[in-house]
Amino acid sequence: MERQKIYEAIDSERNYQNMRWNVNTTTSQNMHTFEEWFVYIEDYVNEAKHVLSRTPRQEADLIASDIMRKVAAMAVCCMEEHGVENRKIGGK
Repeated sequence: MERQKIYEAIDSERNYQNMRWNVNTTTSQNMHTFEEWFVYIEDYVNEAKHVLSRTPRQEADLIASDIMRKVAAMAVCCMEEHGVENRKIGGK
């Protein structure tokens, strides 16, 4: 799949997240700490592992793909909230 199509999928998930979770629907003002973002992401990763280990592959792969899109979009939202630096060559 082309990278541009992947970014479009992540953007569509971010749009959904913004519509679903916003200042009118949450008491947190939809702002979270790094710790909270990692806990949310970990929960979805655990869900994916559960599905992948107990569901036939043709079903599990579709669910896992949805979860991957959600996780990628959560990571993007975290970086939107807290900022991010470009990778330095040879660095972390």
